[in-house]
Amino acid sequence: MAGSSSKSVLFVCLGNICRSPIAEAVFRKMATEAGVVDKWVIDSGATSDWNIGSSPDARGLACLRNHGTETSHRARQVQPDVPWLFLTSLSFVCMSEVGKMISYRHPPALAPTLSI
Repeated sequence: MAGSSSKSVLFVCLGNICRSPIAEAVFRKMATEAGVVDKWVIDSGATSDWNIGSSPDARGLACLRNHGTETSHRARQVQPDVPWLFLTSLSFVCMSEVGKMISYRHPPALAPTLSI
């Protein structure tokens, strides 16, 4: 777990089984390879509750494996009462409509946010 001077990154998409868990896994691998993973809190979540508890999509897992990356991620929904949401240093929204939903539901959590 990252220390008190850590940065945090949150990847968000609609179901948390495709884009956001892939981005989380790739970011984690890059931070590990750079020797800075202990300085980061790395997470992902969904705006919907459709896939809570599900593994990432098989195609995404295959893509990760083809690039030497593994994940044990389980989908979960971003909740307004989760403290890390409001403390996130950087959020990546993996769908434009998701960004609109998050900014409506959780306005203080979005500074700064990048949509990809």
